[in-house]
Amino acid sequence: MLTTGIQNLPEPLARTQAAYHYGTGRLAPASADRLARRVEHFASSVQFVLDDPDAARRLHALTKDLRTVPRLGTLLPQVLRGAMTLAGGDFGNIQIVDPATGSLRLVTQAGFGPEFLDYFAVVEDVHSTCGRAARQGAQTAVADIRADPGFTPHREIAAAAGFRAVQSTPLVDYAGHLIGMVSTHFRRPHRPSDRDLRIMELFADFAGEALTRHLGRPSGDGPADPVGRAMVTALLDPARVRGADVSVAFELWVMGRMTASFARRAGQRGPSAQPA
Repeated sequence: MLTTGIQNLPEPLARTQAAYHYGTGRLAPASADRLARRVEHFASSVQFVLDDPDAARRLHALTKDLRTVPRLGTLLPQVLRGAMTLAGGDFGNIQIVDPATGSLRLVTQAGFGPEFLDYFAVVEDVHSTCGRAARQGAQTAVADIRADPGFTPHREIAAAAGFRAVQSTPLVDYAGHLIGMVSTHFRRPHRPSDRDLRIMELFADFAGEALTRHLGRPSGDGPADPVGRAMVTALLDPARVRGADVSVAFELWVMGRMTASFARRAGQRGPSAQPA
């Protein structure tokens, strides 16, 4: 597993940051349905970490310092390192959503050569694993790309890069907006265990929040925004001191309660009341 040699790609990272900081694009407001799914996700997540204390400790060890990372360029390698620790992999990358186009722009990588980086510099199709995960808003794992019909258009570049399996996990904010994607790749056919994939999902919840804070998302994205900003401050503010008795399970519970409130608000307003 490669957890060293992780590097940011300066030009695409700067371009993506500019898209957020200068308001060239805006993420669409989350629908009531998406918010409701987030409620279910957090509820099951809390139960998972309560049932598996070792998983909670492992997750806490990799998320406890995310709020203190001072720069996005420092945070991204730390997130990729954590993902490769949890899900494994011989290669890995992080993509950030371009808010103007909805495409995934590759900004951080480990182990890939120029050909792969050029080929997947910007992903807009739904055949790649990351493209499918982005479209479905759900973690996607392919145990063997040669046996996966959907991956057919990309088999040649995968063979050249030297990987046979891949998992992609969405990086999302409190309301379920897609912020980016973290993927790990394996030289041989492989699928991480269900437990490791689940911990990876929870890690991505916290990593997505940390990325959102650094990207300086435009405000006013929907009814969840004001309370969501307060929650981001509570969970990720460097000035916040976390007591030893504040567990990952508790923070997930807080996130779930917040999201439930958002979903109720969105439902009361109705679809027609959502901002354009």
